[in-house]
Amino acid sequence: MAERIGVFVCECGPNIKEAIDLDTVVTFAQGLKNVVMVKSFNLLCSEAGKKLIEENITKNNLTRVVIAACSPREHEHTFKKVLSNAGLNPYLLQLVNIREQCAWVIKNKTLATEKAKAMIQAAVERVIHHEPLESKDLECQMDALVVGAGIAGISAALTLAQKNRKVYLVEKSPVIGGKVALYEKVFPTLECASCVLDPVLDKVLHNEQIELLTLSEIQEVLGFFGNFIVKVKKNARCVDTKTCIGCGACFEVCPAKVKNEYNEGLDERRAIYIPYAGALPNVAVIDREHCLHFQTEGCNACQNTCPFSSINYEENDEVQELRVGAIVLATGFDVFDPKRAPRYGYGKIDNVYTSLEFERLLNSNGPTGGKILLKNGQPPKKIALIHCVGSRTREYNEYCSGICCMYSLKFAHMVNEQLPDSSISEFYSDFCLPGKESQGFFNNLLDKNGIEFVRVKDLDSIKFSEKKGKILIQYKTINPPSSTLLKGGKRGLQDKNIPETLKSDPFDMVVLSVAIEAAKDAQDLARIFDIPQGKDGFFTEEHTELSPASTIKEGIFIAGCAQGPKDVQSTVTQGQAAAGNILSRLIHGEKLVLEAITATVDEDLCSGCKICIGLCPYKAITYNSPESPHTPLWKRGAEGDFEGDKGGFSDKKENLATINEVLCRGCGICAAACPSGAIKAKHFTDKQIFAEIEGLLNTNYAKTSKMSLRGTG
Repeated sequence: MAERIGVFVCECGPNIKEAIDLDTVVTFAQGLKNVVMVKSFNLLCSEAGKKLIEENITKNNLTRVVIAACSPREHEHTFKKVLSNAGLNPYLLQLVNIREQCAWVIKNKTLATEKAKAMIQAAVERVIHHEPLESKDLECQMDALVVGAGIAGISAALTLAQKNRKVYLVEKSPVIGGKVALYEKVFPTLECASCVLDPVLDKVLHNEQIELLTLSEIQEVLGFFGNFIVKVKKNARCVDTKTCIGCGACFEVCPAKVKNEYNEGLDERRAIYIPYAGALPNVAVIDREHCLHFQTEGCNACQNTCPFSSINYEENDEVQELRVGAIVLATGFDVFDPKRAPRYGYGKIDNVYTSLEFERLLNSNGPTGGKILLKNGQPPKKIALIHCVGSRTREYNEYCSGICCMYSLKFAHMVNEQLPDSSISEFYSDFCLPGKESQGFFNNLLDKNGIEFVRVKDLDSIKFSEKKGKILIQYKTINPPSSTLLKGGKRGLQDKNIPETLKSDPFDMVVLSVAIEAAKDAQDLARIFDIPQGKDGFFTEEHTELSPASTIKEGIFIAGCAQGPKDVQSTVTQGQAAAGNILSRLIHGEKLVLEAITATVDEDLCSGCKICIGLCPYKAITYNSPESPHTPLWKRGAEGDFEGDKGGFSDKKENLATINEVLCRGCGICAAACPSGAIKAKHFTDKQIFAEIEGLLNTNYAKTSKMSLRGTG
């Protein structure tokens, strides 16, 4: 039986009506094969317009609909809903964009009209071959997993922790708070970092909806959005978290000492320890790698001393299996190791520190109690702050870390406050001062005595050496008088004709503003979670502008410096954004609606070449073989795990490609690459595409304008 096609043309106010001869378009459409009715209307997206379409579908017993209007991105969902309300499958629709692709880009009305006619004819030819697709739904888990308990992970966890939703917060270290907990003050307000952070950490520890798993690492992730199974290895603390009050009695008797990583190796800690004063949870932990009891079985000092019998040497590691609907990766960052750049003398010349080491020197809980001291115990008189160490250079990292200038300025503020008689020199080639308060923060330094800004042509040309107990810095300056530097918000003088001057100055202490880099274990996590990394090692977002907190793997989100360098404010915002994405998708009482436009495999044509598996950006294709590591979850002994659902798979022949419809986004890459033509992209089949092309070519517009098919939509 022949299809009954209805064509509706939108005037879009003056947008389309004034640029295209719609009477001519309507008359043309009425003569097309299988078209039984054509109507134009002022605004089809209005309530009256939607009612008009719905009524005519019923009245004329339409089996297919073509709507010539605006971009599908704007109103395709609107018109699909109209078809559903009229009892017609929403995928029996073809939307033609005659506004952006005709009315707005072609000034000649006759030519615009001819192109609109051609596109409508192509749509009519195409829609005949449309198939009624059905969206499936899936029961899903409401709970969520957050990996990393720094400021990004905490923000995400607290946002997610709502009634009837559990949040698992996994942290590999024994305490929470991340690197922000190691700072004394935060810019640009110079607020006490612990005063800002501690109340937030306390909320996490006392939130009944959050289960905190410290000393824990992700081992394996299976499943898909709405139904992930995550294996977490929880390393033994060997201290009872319920009875330990962090009194410190065990520390005093422990004979083993090791470098304290929480103070960047600037002092030592015991084998049983709390990382730093005020750390939360305030519970001791045994470092089994260095504990003499585990190495020689000859020491029980901490157990014998503990007044609460909290030490348990027999505690074992555990593997816990979590079932969650979505995951947030907030695994933080590491910093550039300046030993990779020998020119700075780091590790060879005394009193050359990284920014994180200096943070700990400034911290009241740090190795010097917050006092800025040289290794000889004396306060420095001349301090150099070197910007852009390891960043903005092709040799190491091309990107700007975005926060180094601001934390260097914070250091200058704090040094000037503690050592008002000291001299501070900031070596820079350019400044990055983002944010509405950053320029004011900088301006406050310009009027302070003892702070000098030294602009060098190239920071990579700075050379360090040691002379008579001093750190000698040799550099080429193009520095104008400091009174004119960066006043009024200018980023710096751009005059290339400023003469260079070779200088050499001695300093007592040097602080290197090192670049933010991807966490050292990011590669392992990317493999476990099956998400991509950028060339710099940070996790890659789905779309830089539109989806900065999402990854290409549905249900896995990223936040904070795991995605790229950012300050505390931006980190908190992205953590909350990632959580918001989850809350808007995983809603209590609602099933997960799956994409109907997916790809399918014809078993009779598939040769099992596996080309599609490597090309799929969403990891939706597996190789259906019992011995293959790519075997679907349900075939690996997990059948029935998701209430009888097989994760989008069905029983197939073995040694073939299999597509998980839960993960598939219908991008069509697999269909285009399949050498045997076994993969079909629903709603974009060869038959549909070729019919549309032929419809375009068999028009006066194509014949007279030598139309290029590129850009015709």
